[in-house]
Amino acid sequence: MKVIEAFLSLYEARSFSRASRTLFITQQGLSRQIRALEAEVGQTLFDRSRMGAQPTEAAHRLYPYYRQILELYRASQQALGTGKGERQKLCIGFAYGIASGGGADYLLEYQRRHPEVQVEIQEWSKEQCIQKLLHNRLDVAFLINPFPENLFRTSRIVTDHMYAAMHKTHPLAAEEGPLEFRALAGEALITGSPENAMRQFFDYCCVLTQIHPRISLASSHNLDIINTMAENIGVATLNSAMALRVTNPDVRIRRLILPCEGYLCGCVPLYCGEDDLPARLLQYAQRYYALHPIPAYPAE
Repeated sequence: MKVIEAFLSLYEARSFSRASRTLFITQQGLSRQIRALEAEVGQTLFDRSRMGAQPTEAAHRLYPYYRQILELYRASQQALGTGKGERQKLCIGFAYGIASGGGADYLLEYQRRHPEVQVEIQEWSKEQCIQKLLHNRLDVAFLINPFPENLFRTSRIVTDHMYAAMHKTHPLAAEEGPLEFRALAGEALITGSPENAMRQFFDYCCVLTQIHPRISLASSHNLDIINTMAENIGVATLNSAMALRVTNPDVRIRRLILPCEGYLCGCVPLYCGEDDLPARLLQYAQRYYALHPIPAYPAE
């Protein structure tokens, strides 16, 4: 049925790229399905060119039959209560801090487009997400580097910046423009709790730059602290989504120049095929963020 659905989508779209987006599979995966069908029927079904994929006479003859087959198949699923809406389920794990930091924005759009998929979201520490994915207790895990990427099929979904927020009376607030990460050495810092994935990335940057900042406050409510900051109590770290929600006029925000790029990764088990549902979710997330990049803080 997947192959028939692929044939129908390509027939109607006349384009491998458009059909693959509709099916949420790669163009290579779609091409393999079409080649397999052509081998089975012993006919060329599409003429490939730079202009797209044009159906042959054989494809025109097959189309009404395959359309009817797919419609009857879906009707039979509904009649027996065994449709995709009851069979497809994704258990997704987010390392602490990612979902609330804007790393799950695409899921609302995904659920709107795919009501037949039941999505269950769990939040765990990065280490717990890794272990649960290795032991098949999660279908997908979203993590922030660093982590052992070779343990999974890993896709880099999107990159983000890190910012430093401080009261306008802080010496670092006197200048404009990006701020070297090393400038945080010796500063009193307000950052996330140790199990937060973004805090762990911050700690990793500290190791790379060989600085030892003084953590004055570790909290999961940094944004509330920043928005009520009335005096110089230290420097708070935050990501783009948090920076855009700062409303305190007495706070200055500067982008940090990091020693390495920070990126959100989607991970699935090594045995997961590229056309399996978890891998297709990652493909969807990559396309979503390609169309809707994480906005940088305006003051940049």
